[in-house]
Amino acid sequence: MYRILISLFLVLGISQAVIGQSDDSKKKKSKGKKTITADPDAKLQTPQDVAFDEKSGLFYISSPGNNGVIKRGRRGGAVFAVKGLNHPRGVMIESGILYVADSNAVKGFNLKTEEKVFEQTVEGATALRSISSDGTDIFVSDKEANTVFKINIKKKDVSVLTKDVIAPAGLLYNKKLKEVLILSSQESGGGIYSCSLKDNTVELALSIPEYPYLEDITFNGSMSYYLTAWGADKKENVIIKVTDSLKREPRIIQSTADGPCGLKYIKRTNELAIANAYGDNLNIIKLGY
Repeated sequence: MYRILISLFLVLGISQAVIGQSDDSKKKKSKGKKTITADPDAKLQTPQDVAFDEKSGLFYISSPGNNGVIKRGRRGGAVFAVKGLNHPRGVMIESGILYVADSNAVKGFNLKTEEKVFEQTVEGATALRSISSDGTDIFVSDKEANTVFKINIKKKDVSVLTKDVIAPAGLLYNKKLKEVLILSSQESGGGIYSCSLKDNTVELALSIPEYPYLEDITFNGSMSYYLTAWGADKKENVIIKVTDSLKREPRIIQSTADGPCGLKYIKRTNELAIANAYGDNLNIIKLGY
């Protein structure tokens, strides 16, 4: 009987030690987790563009209605990544920096610290819009000034890439062809233009007369471009798919009344993230293969 009692106490002591260790490990794990507390003021107001951080899985959406850039996960939890901007439109992520086209300047913020690490005023700009990069230079459009500017990231030299595209809106750097695709957003004569980085030659690559007000463009990395566009009356809004050769007719994959502006292709989930200006929301579309 004495031996049984000793064995029972030993078993209880071991089990309590194991439970204590598991509780301690849970506490350590919970301490290591990073949680984002939602900010009730971080609501999208006329969002213009969206960027996606592959490492964190967070979306960064420009929100000019409250002068900031809002970051959020797939299921919400929105907070301000940047506050106190003038009128943020285009956003992109390059080498751990969030770049924002903000009125007449381009500003960059470290994704981890959210500190401003880059700022360059663009002389002659009034309403900088879309933004793209080849890793060395930043390309940014100004629809009002009919100009696409180029900014060297290291030297901060500002120059004009082209003035040969009327009402330039969305931009996309084409790594394969070393050119910048420029969307011309106008009632007639608009379309997709290509601008060579070798000699700045501009050519009309594809006309899209049915939906002349082209907003933004993204690439899925293999065969297709996706565009946001508005009809002539600006009431019918669509998401358009175009082959990478820019030869075939565009195909509408979705119609909407939410006012789609900036969009970004997400490779790991084969989805499109779209900032909707009228709907004040971020829409995510699952694409087929």
